[in-house]
Amino acid sequence: MLDMDLGVLGLSPLLVGLKQGEIEALLSLALKEGYAPGEVVVEEGTPGDTMYMVKSGGVTVHKTEKQGKEIQLASLESAGDFFGEMVFVDVMPRSATVRANSACELLAFPLNTLKEFFVGHPDAHLAMVLNIARVLSKRLRDADEVIVELKTGGKIG
Repeated sequence: MLDMDLGVLGLSPLLVGLKQGEIEALLSLALKEGYAPGEVVVEEGTPGDTMYMVKSGGVTVHKTEKQGKEIQLASLESAGDFFGEMVFVDVMPRSATVRANSACELLAFPLNTLKEFFVGHPDAHLAMVLNIARVLSKRLRDADEVIVELKTGGKIG
């Protein structure tokens, strides 16, 4: 099972730059969680202390607007996709709801477990923080594009 995890999940953008031994050690700490289609993994507005990685299946990310309508922001359907990474950055409540869109298996990484891992693997810590920063930066750039499109009606200039 660990071999399959290494082969597929080792390609995750979260794990770029980690040595094979670090990836093995990290994956050995993961809690495996299964979710049925439609089941909520994390709920917007609730406290969060866990980051997740998709092992199989997929999830969708939703934000609730002021009138209560749920808007889908993203779909994460590739092994190695991750969410909940903002637990590293701030102690704010979850910013979105994540729901299984198919039967899925996720790897859960509680923040306390990750902190213990990082004590013994400082290079992995640095690599993962930089990887998270890259992903957050891309998401922010993508959101900026959407904002510009919404504000200009798709017309720039």
